[in-house]
Amino acid sequence: MLRLLGAPLLLGGVVWWAGPQAIWAALRGADGRWLAAGLLCAFAGNVSAALRWGELARWLGHAVSPRWSTAVYFQGAAINIVLPGAVVGGDLFRAWQLQRDGCPRGAAGLSVVLDRLSGLWILFALAALGLFGGLGTPEMQRVRGLLQMPDAWSTAWLAAMLLLAVLVLPLCVLLALATLAGRGAQPGSRRATAVELLQRPKGLKQYLWQAAASLLVHVFTVGALFCAARAFGVALPAWLIVVTTAPILLLASMPVSFGGWGTREAAAAAGWSVFGIAPPLAVAAAATYGIYALLQAPLALWPMASANKVSGPDAAPR
Repeated sequence: MLRLLGAPLLLGGVVWWAGPQAIWAALRGADGRWLAAGLLCAFAGNVSAALRWGELARWLGHAVSPRWSTAVYFQGAAINIVLPGAVVGGDLFRAWQLQRDGCPRGAAGLSVVLDRLSGLWILFALAALGLFGGLGTPEMQRVRGLLQMPDAWSTAWLAAMLLLAVLVLPLCVLLALATLAGRGAQPGSRRATAVELLQRPKGLKQYLWQAAASLLVHVFTVGALFCAARAFGVALPAWLIVVTTAPILLLASMPVSFGGWGTREAAAAAGWSVFGIAPPLAVAAAATYGIYALLQAPLALWPMASANKVSGPDAAPR
């Protein structure tokens, strides 16, 4: 009940703080060409994410057709819009659909968890990569000042270490979990099933494939937010949009609102105002990103074809 009341109150508070009239003026003056380009990027990002999830499900032993995974993914995205909890409802729906199609419960749940972690992981890796684009710029000096970084610390070295940590750490964690969980696991137990899933053949190849697929997804994701920002005259450098997209979408995925409304706009206004962007413009751009999701919600009616289910070792095509 508190979440049902808190979500609209949060969004209303952000709109009141930024100024409803100023936000409405920004929306009326938006550049339609940039808005259309952002919508195309958002759609391409969702399709890419759906295909990435389908590939992950196949690697875990339950082959599904690209059309099936895309239809279920858009249905899950639509659920995220109408139910509280940000991305939780849609993720549970995807896992349930896989299980309903005959996929074991452990594999179905793991496919969604790994898919979500893959997205966040590469989003922050892309943010670390974006730091290299800001080397020597006034905006980077502003970032260094806010973080109180000593002058002796090289921005390039810090960005490189951050990128390396983001790329390598998940692999180390998965290997450690598979090793620890496998000790003393009884055959046929849920713990043994999880170990078997994590130790499936060609795991490293799938890891790299997921990294590449997630990179493509977030190129479109960042592109959508970049186009939305440009539509309202937000003149932040492209690298800074890349860097700030990570915390904005992370807060939007927190299970405290409907579809990220309120948390996404607050994060954009707070983060971009540091660089001189007026809050109404930031709120309008972030809200437009949410509107892209609303415009794609009717695609949840896309009929699902057969999942083309093939379970077992032959299900992994790579």
